[in-house]
Amino acid sequence: MRRPLLALVLATSAAWPASAQTQRPFSIDDLLRHEDIGTTRISPDGAWVAIEHQRPYDQAGSYDLSTMTNAMLTDLELYRVDQDQAPIRLAAPSHEAGHLTGPFSPDGARMAVFRVTADDLQLGVLTLATGETVWLPFTPELSQFGQTVAWRSSTELVFIARPRHDPPVAMRVGFKVQQRVEQLWRTAASGHGTSAVYIPSGQARQSRPRAEPSTLVILDVLSGTPRLLARGEWFDLRLSPDGRRAALMEDAEDLQPRPDRPVRVGDPYRRRRLSLVALDTGAVSDPLPEQDLAMYLMTWSPASDALIVFGRPLGRDFDEDGRFWTVSRDGRARPLELGPLTPWVQRTWDGVAIPLASWDGDQPIVQARTADGARVWARPRSTSSPLVPVEEPSERIVEVNGRAAIQRADGVYRLAPEGPLLARGQLRDQGQTADMGNPARWNPAPGDIGARTLIDQACLSRLARPAPACLTPMEHDETILAASPNADFLVTHRTQQGGSEVRLRTAEGVKPLVALNQDWSDIDWGRVVPVPHPGPSGEPLTSWLLLPPGSAPGDRPPVVVEVYPGTAPRSAPSALLPGGTRLQNNPAVIAAAGYAVLIVSLPLAPGENRPAAGIADRILVAVDAAGDLGLVDPGRIALIGHSFGGYGVLSAVAQSDRFSAIIASNGYPDLSLSMQLPPFFRVAPEEGVPVGQMVGWGETGQASIGDFATSPQAYVEASPLYQAEAIRTPALLIESDLDTQRMSTLFSALYRRNREAGLVTYFGEGHTYASPGNLRDLHARILDWLARYLGPP
Repeated sequence: MRRPLLALVLATSAAWPASAQTQRPFSIDDLLRHEDIGTTRISPDGAWVAIEHQRPYDQAGSYDLSTMTNAMLTDLELYRVDQDQAPIRLAAPSHEAGHLTGPFSPDGARMAVFRVTADDLQLGVLTLATGETVWLPFTPELSQFGQTVAWRSSTELVFIARPRHDPPVAMRVGFKVQQRVEQLWRTAASGHGTSAVYIPSGQARQSRPRAEPSTLVILDVLSGTPRLLARGEWFDLRLSPDGRRAALMEDAEDLQPRPDRPVRVGDPYRRRRLSLVALDTGAVSDPLPEQDLAMYLMTWSPASDALIVFGRPLGRDFDEDGRFWTVSRDGRARPLELGPLTPWVQRTWDGVAIPLASWDGDQPIVQARTADGARVWARPRSTSSPLVPVEEPSERIVEVNGRAAIQRADGVYRLAPEGPLLARGQLRDQGQTADMGNPARWNPAPGDIGARTLIDQACLSRLARPAPACLTPMEHDETILAASPNADFLVTHRTQQGGSEVRLRTAEGVKPLVALNQDWSDIDWGRVVPVPHPGPSGEPLTSWLLLPPGSAPGDRPPVVVEVYPGTAPRSAPSALLPGGTRLQNNPAVIAAAGYAVLIVSLPLAPGENRPAAGIADRILVAVDAAGDLGLVDPGRIALIGHSFGGYGVLSAVAQSDRFSAIIASNGYPDLSLSMQLPPFFRVAPEEGVPVGQMVGWGETGQASIGDFATSPQAYVEASPLYQAEAIRTPALLIESDLDTQRMSTLFSALYRRNREAGLVTYFGEGHTYASPGNLRDLHARILDWLARYLGPP
C-alpha cells in the first residue's frame, strides 16, 4: 500500500508552484501585519462597489473589542464602477475608529454606515454623490440574529437604536467585564455600598436587573428629523414590502431549561415575542402574546397583507408543539392548518429550531413532514396543489415572474413534483444579505432571491431577463464576493501565494480594486500534502500535513499534530494554505520554525457521546501513516489544540505516552466546568442568564455527554482532570481570564506530582488572546516548548 500512497503525495506536492519552495519563511511579524477583507457589496443601481478593507492587525488603536478588533481596523472604500478615480474613503489615520458598511438606499444614492470605536458604535448616512457623511446621535443595534437597519424608501431609514453610547453585546463582551469588575471593587473598597451581584431563578427570575430597552426610529435623511416610534428589547426587524409596517422580534421574559430533557446550546433563554408597528402612526400590536416564537422566520407576503411566523406555547417544544401562524396587517393571528402534515423543524449544529416558510403570491408555502416522514413543500390553504418533495436541505423558495420556484444547487426549478429546470446556475446577491444576519440564510424573502444575478460558469443573467453577459473565466484561486444587480459584472477575490486582491471583473476585462498583503509574495509557505489512513472502522480518511519551508525529500522533521474532535476535512484546510491568518496556534508560524504540522481527521460517529474515546490511537494512526511515507519523524510528536481541541489534546495524552509534548489552550480538563456562567454574564445579569448555552454544550453539543444531573459519573469518566495520574507528558496549559480559568485545576494536579507542566494565564483577553503583545508571547512560548521537548527540527 505504501507505493500508491507515496505516489499520491508526490503528485499533490508537484502541483505547487516552484516559487512556494524558495524565499523566506512566514513569521509572527507577518501574521500581525496581515490585512483582510470584510463585507463587500454593490449598490442597487450597479454604480458603486463598497469594500471593507481591514488594515494591518497590529495597527489597531485599541484591542478592547477582542474578537471585533478587525472592526476597529476597517477602512470603508467605495469605488465608482464606470470611472477610474480615487475611491471615497472613510478612515481614521491612527485606527482609533473603524468604518463598516450598512445597506444602500433603494436608489443607490446613499448608504447607512457605522463608526466603531473602542467603546461606542455610531450610525451615519453617506451620500455617494458628494462623499459627505452625516453622523447621527444614535447607537444602532447590530445582531447576527436579524436585521436592525433598513431603508423604508430612498430618503427614510428605519433602525433599532440602543441607548446612546451603549454598544451592542458583541462589542461589550470584552471591556464591559473589566469595567464592571473595577466598579464593584471600588464600591467594596469605599465601604459604603454592596458589591454583590444577585441572579435569581424560579418564580423570582424576572426580578433580575433589566437592560434599558431600545427604540424603533424612522429618520428622514433629507431633513435629519427622527421619529421615535416604540421601545423594546428588539433584535430583528422586517419591513413590509410596501414600507408601512415593521415586524420586530423581541427578547421577552426569561426562560429556564426544562428539567425533563437534556439542554441544547441553541435553546432560547428568553421568550421571543412578536410586535407589529404601524410606521405612519406608531401604533403597536402584540399578535401572539401567549406564544414563544422561533427565530429566523418573519416573512411578509408580496402584497404586505400578512406575515408568516412560527410559535410554540410557553413551556412546550418547537418540534412537537410548534405551528405556523399568519399574522394579518392589522395584527390578527391565525394558525396555518396543515391537516395530516406536521411542520418540518430543522436544527442548526447548535440546536436552534429553524422552521422554513415562504409565499407563492398570496399563498403560504411551508416545509412539512408527511405521515411517512417525507420532507415536502406544501401550500396549506390549497387542497388541490400537490406536495413537492424537498430534494436538497438547502433549497429555498424564489420568486420568478410573480410565481414561486425552487432554488437548488445547480439551478432554479418549477415548484412542482419533478418540476422542470427553469434556469441553470447559482443565484448570487450584491452583498445586501449581510444586513439580515442569520435569517438571510434560512428564510430570505422570495422576491429578494429572485432579484439576484444568475451565474452559470462565466455567464451572468437575470431570471426575468435570460440573455446572459459572459465574462472571461475566473482563475482557479478566485472567488465571487458580490454580483452586479444588472448582471454585467462581478466583484471577486483572488488569493495567490498569500497575497490577494479584490477585482472588478467585466466583459471588457479585469480591474484590480484593492491589493492586500503584497509583501507576502516572497514567502515560502512550505508544502501541503495529503496523508491517507484508515479510520476506526477501516473507512478511508485523509489528514493534511504542512511540511516546513525548505524541506527536502528524505527530511523527517518532528510533527506537531493539531487536534479537534469532529474535524474531517475533505480538502486541504485553509489554516495550512498560503495566507492562513489564524491568530492563535498559527500553523505557518510553527512550520517556519522547522516543524511539520498535521491537521488530523477525527470525524465523530453519529450519536457519539464520548467524542474523545480512543482519540490517541486515532491520532497515532495518522502520524504513523505520515511516518511510513517518510514525511515526519513518528518518534517526535507534539499535540496542540484550542478550545474543544484543547480537550481533545488532554484526553489523548491521558491515553498514551507516545507524545513528546502537548500544548492545550482554553480546553476543558473537567467537563463539569462547562456549566459555568461566563464572566460577562456573571457581572452583568441585565444581559440575560444564558446558562443553557453552556449546559447544552456539555449535554447535547460538542461534548454530548448527556444529562449532567442524572449522569454525573459520565462527566467524570470523560474528563482528563480525573485521569491526571496517567498524564506523564510535558504539558503547556493556556487559559484566559475572560474565558473562565479552567486549566488551573489540571495544572495543580500535575504540579503536585512533579510533572513537567507550565500554566500561562492571559489577563484582559478573551478566547483568542487578541492583543499583538499576547499573540507574540503566545507563539514564543509555543515554539520554546516545542524546542525544549521535541529537540531541534
